[in-house]
Amino acid sequence: MPVGVRGALVREVSPRPGDLLRATWHPAPRSHHDRLGPGALLLTWTPSPSDGMDVTAHLGLDTMDVTLATWPSLHGDWTTTVHPTVYETLALHAALRVATKALTTI
Repeated sequence: MPVGVRGALVREVSPRPGDLLRATWHPAPRSHHDRLGPGALLLTWTPSPSDGMDVTAHLGLDTMDVTLATWPSLHGDWTTTVHPTVYETLALHAALRVATKALTTI
């Protein structure tokens, strides 16, 4: 990752597992109060001792950011490995958001 970034913020994910994840660089936080927005999914990665990548997904919730998943020591094109979790999480979060909105407007 470039210097000064925290990771890649996923902007779009196709339902097809072989498709690439579309993401933009997310700047490093300036303070510990900087959080992801609700429903934002951030991927971070660092080199692992086995010449692979340790990849972590972080999800922004209304009150905090949580670690969604960690994949240690991935090799090659790791986007196909993380794709199902990223896709399902973003779809689930969107569905929950719609359901919550519907319930609060009744």
